Amino acid sequence: MGNMISFNHRVTKDDDSLTMSNGLTDVLLDYLLLSGAKLAQTESEKRMMVFLGEKVQSCCGIGTVGFAITDMPWQPETFAADRSFLLHMTAHARDLTLQPEIHALLGYVPRKEHINYALDGFAALIARMTAADIQPEKPAEWLARATPDHPIYHGYPKCRRHGILLSSLGCKICIDQSGKYPVMPEDIEHMKHLWYGDAAPQGADTNESTQ
Repeated sequence: MGNMISFNHRVTKDDDSLTMSNGLTDVLLDYLLLSGAKLAQTESEKRMMVFLGEKVQSCCGIGTVGFAITDMPWQPETFAADRSFLLHMTAHARDLTLQPEIHALLGYVPRKEHINYALDGFAALIARMTAADIQPEKPAEWLARATPDHPIYHGYPKCRRHGILLSSLGCKICIDQSGKYPVMPEDIEHMKHLWYGDAAPQGADTNESTQ
């Protein structure tokens, strides 16, 4: 069992879908999330990182976090900038794989050939994306699932320990490092103090603009 990141779910035998083991999936996401947290500035860039941060196998299930690039919350008005950001973020993630302080933060050292394969594959899929491939309903569908305490309604907070943008599930790295599987809702509640201290969000006006 493993995970696949495809371009648009229409997978063919010889396409460029990125197929990974469950372990390599987590490694790729860890480095993308750390890189994106350092680089994301705009609302749309942060949304991309929150989307990726929701791919937590410890919560969602082993081998269940594959997705398509066209599933991501692309918007026509920010497409060019977001595509450029994701390519730059992926290149920066490669630099992070060489940094001992990041190895210490994550608690492991990635195998060079494996992480390079994953980063190359992800970058190639992002590079394929064009404005014509945007599915306008995807951002709306994603936002429709956001509850009032979702980080997108609270200024895109970051984990106080790992610095990554928090998703609806919290900090992927904290969750994985808890060593629990499956991680239950009560476990998430217990970990919130790691992310928010005493200021965990309780609700928000979900009708406000998130553009």
